[in-house]
Amino acid sequence: MKLGALALVLALFAAAPARAQDDPEVALARQAHELSRELMSPYCPGRTLADCPSPDAGAVRDEIRTALRGGESAESVRARIESRFGAQVIGVPTTLIGWSLPIVVLVAGAIALAFALRRAVSRTRVEPRIASDVAARLEQELRNSER
Repeated sequence: MKLGALALVLALFAAAPARAQDDPEVALARQAHELSRELMSPYCPGRTLADCPSPDAGAVRDEIRTALRGGESAESVRARIESRFGAQVIGVPTTLIGWSLPIVVLVAGAIALAFALRRAVSRTRVEPRIASDVAARLEQELRNSER
């Protein structure tokens, strides 16, 4: 009996996401959220519309949901918001250089870090030899001074 109840619960959990995906309201909310994550907030510098706690940003998010619910495409909503607030709301790079520049900077930083670590490791290898040479010379001078 417990095994049958467990199987029923697992079946219900497995069917729940499928029902949620079929719901048009959930799909609309997901699309509105995705669009608000791609657009930067004109009210909170450095934040997306989805992350901005400003009431004005909330109004823009509501406007996005209302427009999508009314049948407007995501691209036309994006274009309307970009035309109203300007290029500052474009959160996703639009050119090849915009996509590749962060990757190039990241790779260059990794290479610079590798060289710096290599130099630091090679210095630590040299220092013990220098220290032993200094210690040997100091010991020899102490012997010479005792005579």
